[in-house]
This record gives sequence, structure tokens and C-alpha cells, in this order.
Amino acid sequence: MPDVVASSYQRNATHEGVIVKLEADKKLHTHRGLIKHDDIIGKEVRQLVQSTRGDSYRIHEPTLAEYVRLTPRIVTPIYPSDTNLIVSLLDIHVDTPSGTSTGAPLEILEAGTGHGALTLHLSRAVHAANPPIPRLISYASTEDIEDPVYEGETVSDLQDISLETWKRNRRAIVHTLDISSKHSKHAEKIVSGFRKGMYAGNVDFHVGDVSLWIAEQKASRGTEEPFLSHVFLDLPNADSHLANVAPVLHVNGMLAVFNPSITQIVDCVEAIRKHRMPYLLDQVIELGAGTIREWDVRAVRPRATLKKAEVEQEQPSQSEGPIDPGEGQDARDDELAEDLAKAEEKWAIVCRPKAGQQVVGGGFLGLWRRMEKAPVQEAQAGA
Repeated sequence: MPDVVASSYQRNATHEGVIVKLEADKKLHTHRGLIKHDDIIGKEVRQLVQSTRGDSYRIHEPTLAEYVRLTPRIVTPIYPSDTNLIVSLLDIHVDTPSGTSTGAPLEILEAGTGHGALTLHLSRAVHAANPPIPRLISYASTEDIEDPVYEGETVSDLQDISLETWKRNRRAIVHTLDISSKHSKHAEKIVSGFRKGMYAGNVDFHVGDVSLWIAEQKASRGTEEPFLSHVFLDLPNADSHLANVAPVLHVNGMLAVFNPSITQIVDCVEAIRKHRMPYLLDQVIELGAGTIREWDVRAVRPRATLKKAEVEQEQPSQSEGPIDPGEGQDARDDELAEDLAKAEEKWAIVCRPKAGQQVVGGGFLGLWRRMEKAPVQEAQAGA
């Protein structure tokens, strides 16, 4: 029996259940009576237990989705339907560990730990890359003079040493950072509490500002070379950190920005364009309870010489047949360009749902790929 179980009321199929951390002599209080933890301990998954009022509850090991939804929270989590999609869109691929593994490990940065829901999903995605955490050998005899405990080292010390050695040999690492130490500690408990901490070893928790953390990492590593393969920013001011993220993100690495407002994604698009950051926008997705829509978010330069008559000629004539969504969007681009054509160098932002394009679950997710900077001579020639 796992140390954390979910119990659901048998007669109500819509009852989500509750998460219970099992401890001897403890009781679970429900609106249908008490359930003793001792009555659950020792039972098999899917078996029934009785409350003091005679009602039956079915016990089972919670799924990751149930665990995220039902565990106590101090911040709103990213819900399972969204976390699954985000991890899928990040396109993470790892290989199983081998004795011949060389080179740098795959490293992911999550800025904005929050509840730890995405942290768990990211850790699960890279879990196969790391070897099993070694178990400490049990020393049954005290007569062996080679026993490390006899020489003054405690079992706890040995566990720490063993864990640190294992961490240095990891092939995939999730760095998760939050500005709040309270949120970070809570998320660490959430991650460690799922299935006896099976995914906790893949995660390193940090507290602080993401740009400062990047600077500290560059200093401690003693190199300016990129080390991150994926970066996820769940921050209200993500656009102010993009310039600092770029140097440490591998070429073709994925940058994801998650915000509750589309205007915050627009701020990122505009900052990248204005400061010529080496990012290429891949897509912008609206996440929600129903259908997920892809958005068209880009900067356009209005044509100052565009005349109203020319715009009208380019607009599609009305017809009884179906309207091509692409042509309609082009026409609206021209209208937007004409309205903003007073200053030739001024840029405008196109920001709207893409017609006829849907992904199938809130907030907005912007995805960029890290581009390779153009060589200096090519950049000068282009200028």
C-alpha cells in the first residue's frame, strides 16, 4: 500500500475523493463519518473501507492529475490538462542512462515554481534519463571494523553522500525557481510527496530572481556557454528577463512563456523585435477549459505609401460563397497598416485568434526557438 492514497465515496461517482497521507493511529474526517488510517494500512488498492457510519470508500493510488488537483495549495496550480499540453509542446526527448554517456546533461529551467504541478510533470518527462537513486546498504553487524558507522559516520551522512554522488551523475535536471521561499518550500513538499518522492531527485529547487540566478550559474560554472535546453517562464514580467535567458539557452532550445493575459505575450513579442533578441516565434496558444486556440501574434510595419483606394481594390469582394480565412486576415492586415501608416518606421502588433486553426484545455502560452546569431561579417554586410 502506498503512503499516500485517494479515497472516494463508492455511491457517488462524481465524488473526486480526498488525498490521505497514511499514519498509524490517525483518522480521516469525512461528512459520512470517520475512517481510521489503520483500517486502510495493509489493504490492497481498489479495496473498500468502512466509515464509522457504515459508508464505503474505495481506496486507490492517486494519479498525477488527481494528486495535483487534490493536494493542499497556497497558490493556484497549472491544471493537468494544461501541464500535459505544455510538456508536449516543449518537445522534450531523453535517452536511458548508459555507462558511455558523455557530455553535458539536459537541463531545464522553470521560473515560477508555484504549486509544483508543472515541476512534477517536467520531472516525469525526464525521469528515464537518470539512473535509479541508490539505496543505502543495511549494516546488520556491529562487529565489522570496516563499518562506516563504527568509524564515526552516521547513516544519515552516508545517505547524503550517496545522494550527492548520484546528483552529480544525473543526465537530466529540472531547475525550478520561485521568488517566494514559502512557495518553493511548499512545492518541494508536493513534489516529494508524490509516490514516495520518485520524481524528486530530478529537481533542484531555488529561490530568487531568474536573471540573478542565471548570472550566478554562469559565474559558478566559469563559462559563458549555454547550458539550458528548455526554459519555461511563468512570471508577470517575463519580457524583462528574455535578454538574460538567451545567452544560456542552446541554439534551437525552446523558450516558453505562460501568462494569464495575451498582452503580456505581446510585450514579449515586442521586446524581442525591439532589441533584436535571437528568438524565433513558433506559436502562441490560448489555454482554457474548452478548445485551445492558436493565436496570430506578430509585429507588422505599416506601409506609409498605401492609399485608401488601393486598399479597397485589394479587399475581397463580397460573394455568396465561403470566405477564405487567410484572405480575410490579409485584408485586415492592410486595413491595420493603413490606419497606422502615419509614421513609416512605426510598428504595430497583430494580435488575434487564427481563423480555422485549433489545437484541442487558463492563460496564454508563447513558444519561441533560440536562433543562432548571425556572424559579425554577415550582419555588417546586411547593414
